[in-house]
Order: sequence, then structure tokens, then C-alpha cells
Amino acid sequence: MPTAIAIDAITFRLGALYAAYFGLAGVLAPYMPLYFQARGLSPFEIGVLIALGQAMRVVSPHLWGYLADHAERRTSILRSAAVGLLAALSLLLIPGGFVYVFGVMVLVNLFQTGQMPIAEALASARIRGGRDAAGRYGRLRLWGSAGFITVVMAAGPLFDRAGIETALWLSLALAALLLFVTWQVQDEPAHEPVHQRVSVRSRLREAPVRWFLLSAALMVFAHGALYSYLSIYLVELGYSKTAIGVFWALSIVLEIAFFFTQGRWFARFGIYALLQASFVAAAVRFLLIAEVATLWWVLAFAQVLHAFSFAVHHSASVLMIQRWFPGRAAARGQAVYISAAWGVGGTAGTLVAAYAWTLGGATAAFGAGSVAALLGAWALRKARRLDIAWGEPHPVS
Repeated sequence: MPTAIAIDAITFRLGALYAAYFGLAGVLAPYMPLYFQARGLSPFEIGVLIALGQAMRVVSPHLWGYLADHAERRTSILRSAAVGLLAALSLLLIPGGFVYVFGVMVLVNLFQTGQMPIAEALASARIRGGRDAAGRYGRLRLWGSAGFITVVMAAGPLFDRAGIETALWLSLALAALLLFVTWQVQDEPAHEPVHQRVSVRSRLREAPVRWFLLSAALMVFAHGALYSYLSIYLVELGYSKTAIGVFWALSIVLEIAFFFTQGRWFARFGIYALLQASFVAAAVRFLLIAEVATLWWVLAFAQVLHAFSFAVHHSASVLMIQRWFPGRAAARGQAVYISAAWGVGGTAGTLVAAYAWTLGGATAAFGAGSVAALLGAWALRKARRLDIAWGEPHPVS
């Protein structure tokens, strides 16, 4: 039986995986649109590239999730994806226009989307059955937030001094770090009592599951303009790259605070109540960015709402998926969530944001996100009414 020290070491390595993955995201999410802009791409082409990353999540997480659930060693799949990601990013060192960059980003996103379904499945196997699953997941997930905020804060001043072109070199270094970390992660056995075995296809026929996935897709749809154009928009408003990094980091500070304490929040309010609040917060957040981002303190408040629009929604969603897709269906369940939310919702949201940006600028793009968040709240309400088991004990109890 593992000792306490061994268990702590395993958890540390899994947390390091989250930190490395989201540290890389700390370059790709806020700064790669600016890198693409410096490379000569138009705003619409940049929007297409961001949408590509979301579109890849429609299919590729299912591939990785299926391989992980049926492989004897999930970590071997994880490491293969990390090798492919580093190799694909290296191709951006070669000069090329939009068509070339598009082809390279197909590969980058193919391998990047292989990381999270497996990491979440490993985390679910590690925490499942514990008395404080929500709290333990939050403490694992805050490693990712810490990695993200560290890179975002360090990268802004670096790019102000050395130029945004160095974003690619920093991405390569972080991808190499991610590859190293995957070799330290250990497999977690997927315990699956007979009464927990589920058919993924049958579970997806259940009405509350479908309505929940629709609400998740609408939430990520609402974030389309944020992930594509926030940095570009703030540059247009006169903010420096250092200031942009601070605003992105501010959104993560409250995210970390929530992840660290989420066990008590879920225990007090429950999953559905917090999910409903996250949609309201998202609607308010994107309306403020659309209308009054010139006021730094309003923009700061809008970024603080990230703790609800992302952190609350993400943790609650992972725990809901964990309840519906236990055991050997865990990685495929996470893949279904990523595909529906980030794949379908993210692709549609990014393309709509790109089209709205060309028509009406930031006001139209972020305004569309606010409307989508309200629609997501309606879909979640439908899911709650149909989920007859929502009050029964589940991983947050």
C-alpha cells in the first residue's frame, strides 16, 4: 500500500503536469494572436486560426480519450502527444503565410488537445471516492492556474522589451518542459465496480446530459471574443503588453482563490446554483468589456469575474462529467465535454466573434458573447429540471 510520502509525490507530479500545460497556455491564449498579427496575418485570419483550435476539439479529444481508456498505460499516450506538440510548434520557425500557419496549427492543436482529457481522467481516478473530491480537484487544478499566471506576468514585460516574436521561443521552451513533466507522471488505475459501468452512447441520450452539454457549449461560445481578440482590443485601446499581462493575470488570481476553496462553496451552494451564477457573471463580464473597457478599473472588475465565468463553470462541469462518466468511461466523458463545449461551442463562438468584429468591432463581438451566456443559463435551467438525481450524493458531497 502506498505511503503518505508516495501519495504526495504522485499528486505533486500530477499538479506539475497541470502547471506545465497551463503555463504553455499562458503564452498561447493571451499572446499568440499578437504573434500572428506581427507575422502579418489579418484580424479575420487570426480569428480563423483561433477557431481552428476550437474546431479540433470536436474530434481529436475523442480519439485521445478512446486511446487512453483502452490503453494499458495512459501515460504513454500522454507522452506521445507531448512529443508531437513540441515537434509541431517547431514548424512555426519556418517562414510562411496564412495557409502554412494554418496547416501547422492543425498539428499543434491535434497534439495539444490530447493532454487534458487524459490529465482529467488521471485526476478523476486519483480523487474519486474521497470525502472531499471537489476540494481535492480544486487543489490539483490551481497548479494550472499558478502556471498560467506565472507565465502571463513574466511574458508581458519580456515581449515589451524583446518583441512579440519571442513568444514562439517561449512556447517551445514550455512545450519542452511539458514533455519532461509527462515522463514523471504515473498511471492511476481506473477502478470500475460493475454497478458503475456506463455506456457513453446511452448516457448521451439522456436529456439532462444533452441540455447540460448545450449550456457548456454556449458558455465557451460566449468566450470566443475574449480568447481571440481581447489582447488585440486592449492594444488598440492603448494598453501596453505588460498591462495586458496584468489584466490576464488578475483574472487568474481569483480563479486560484476559488480552486483552493471550492470544496466549501460546492458543499454550501451545490453544483447547479454555482453554475447558474457563472452564466450571469459571464453575461455581465462581456457586456462591461464591450462597452467600458477604456476604464481600467471597470476592465479589472470584468476580469475578476473570470473566477465565475471560467473557474466555477469548469470545476462544476468536470465534477458533473465525473458523476455521469465514471471508471473506464472517464477519459471519453471528459472528451465529450471538451468536444461539445470547447469544440462545437468554441468554434462557433470564435467564428461569430470574427464576423461580428468585422461588422461592428469589439462592441458587437463581446456583446454577442453576453447574449450567448444568457442563453446558456436558460439551457442549464432545463438540465436542472430534468436531472432527477441532481440532489443525490455525488463527488462534491
